[in-house]
Amino acid sequence: MFQLYKKREFSALIGDTFNFFKLEGKNYFKNYFIINGGLLLLLVVVIYLFSNIFIKGTFEGLRNGNQNSLANEIYGNIGLFIGFGIAMIFLIMLISIINYSFPVGYLKLIEEKKERNFENLFKYFKSKLGRIIAFYFLSLIILLPLLAIVVALTFLSIFILIGIPLIFLLLPTLTSFIALTYFHYITEEIGYFEAIKKAVQMLKSKYWPIIGSTFIIQMIVQITLGIFTLIPYFIGLITIFSNPESLQQNPDNAISFVMILLLVIVIISIIFNYTLQNIVLINQGVIFYSCKEETENVSIKNNIDLIGTDEA
Repeated sequence: MFQLYKKREFSALIGDTFNFFKLEGKNYFKNYFIINGGLLLLLVVVIYLFSNIFIKGTFEGLRNGNQNSLANEIYGNIGLFIGFGIAMIFLIMLISIINYSFPVGYLKLIEEKKERNFENLFKYFKSKLGRIIAFYFLSLIILLPLLAIVVALTFLSIFILIGIPLIFLLLPTLTSFIALTYFHYITEEIGYFEAIKKAVQMLKSKYWPIIGSTFIIQMIVQITLGIFTLIPYFIGLITIFSNPESLQQNPDNAISFVMILLLVIVIISIIFNYTLQNIVLINQGVIFYSCKEETENVSIKNNIDLIGTDEA
C-alpha cells in the first residue's frame, strides 16, 4: 500500500507521485473511468454535435464564398446551438468537480486503510457532497475574484520586467493553493477560511519544494498532452501531402477532412487533459500528506498506537 504520511523533499514529492501510480495506477484509473468515463464520452458527443454546426457553416462558407454561411447555420439551428452549449458547460463543470474530488477521496480511503473500490468511493463522495458543492459555490464568489486580481496584476507587472519570473511561479502557486485548500476543506471538515489559512501555512512551510515539484509535474503533463495531440495532427499532414492530386481534384473533401481533423484533436485534447490532470492532483495530495507529517508526525503517532494495540 502507498505510504501517505512521509516526510518528503523536492525529489521525493515528484518520485512518490509516480510511485503512487506504480502501486495504485491500475485500480485508480479503473475506478476513475467507472465514475467519470461515461460523462467524458457524453461530453465528447455533445462537443461533436455542438462543433458540427460550426463545421457545416464554415464548410459552406469556404465552398460558396458566402461569409454569412456560419451565421446562417447558427441562426438556423439556434435551439440546438443553445441546448448543446448549455449541456457542454454543465458537463465540463460536473466532470471538473469529479476530477478534483476523486483523488481526494481515493487518498482518504488509503489513509483509512479501506478498499479502494466504487462502492467505498461513492459512499465517500455522497458523504462529502454538501461540502463539495459549498466549496465550489464559495470559491466562485470569494476566491475567484481575488485570484483574477492576482493574475491581472501579475500580467501587468510584465511591463516593468519583474512580472516575467512571477509568471512562471503563478500557475504552480495557484494550483497548489487551490488544491491544498480543497484537501483541507474536504478531508478535515473545517471552515472555508480556516482551510485557506492552513493551505497558505503549508505553502509557506515548504514553498520552493512544493512549487518546484508542482511545476515539474505540470510540465511533464503538458508535454505528454502535446505528444498525444500532435499524433493525429501529423497523421493528417501525412495524409494530405501523400496524395495532393486527390485534394486538388476534390477541394471539398480536403476542407471537410481538415475540419474533422481539428475536431478529433480537440476531443483527444479534452479527454487526455482530464485524465492526465489526475497526476497533478495526486502530486498535490502527496504534498498535502507530506506537509501534515512534517507538522503533526502522524506516522509516529500511528506506530505508537499500533504498539499499544499489540501489547494489549
